[in-house]
Amino acid sequence: MNVDELIEKIKGSTQHKYLYHFTDEANFPSISAKGLLSKERMRAEGWWPPLATGGNSLSHDLDTFRGIDPYVSLCMTRSHGMKFLAQKDGRLPNPRYLGIHPEVLKIEGTRIAFGVANANGVEILPVAEAVQKLDAEVLYERTNWSDPAVQQRLQAAEKLEVLVPNNVPIELIAGVF
Repeated sequence: MNVDELIEKIKGSTQHKYLYHFTDEANFPSISAKGLLSKERMRAEGWWPPLATGGNSLSHDLDTFRGIDPYVSLCMTRSHGMKFLAQKDGRLPNPRYLGIHPEVLKIEGTRIAFGVANANGVEILPVAEAVQKLDAEVLYERTNWSDPAVQQRLQAAEKLEVLVPNNVPIELIAGVF
């Protein structure tokens, strides 16, 4: 599979027609004005989300240490474990997923992390290489989710992160879910 084929698979899926970014509703005004910006860019421009961030201070420190902060993190599904932790910890009082058009995968420098991107030992590859290893079947096709082996594949796929350098432009944000 190549990047164009993956984009078409996502668009034709009955499961997930977008990639996703979770955030809090409090961040919608700045997102509407600027799109989704990397942590590095938000710091460089002298602002930070006023109330709600998905990561805690340890996560942000790890992003910087591991070189992830120049990227905007996206999820493959609307079931990313970090969103649930952020909500549980009170960092995202009104969490929402933004749907991101899959064409974002064509932005130069975009990468895919095969797990939580700032964790030790997580493989991060350019999209063109990553699509060869991606379990697109479990993400974008009907599978038997009651099968323990399929459930294990799905849980692994839900931890994947798409890393988009610098920003996701407003025109690639499809809407709120």
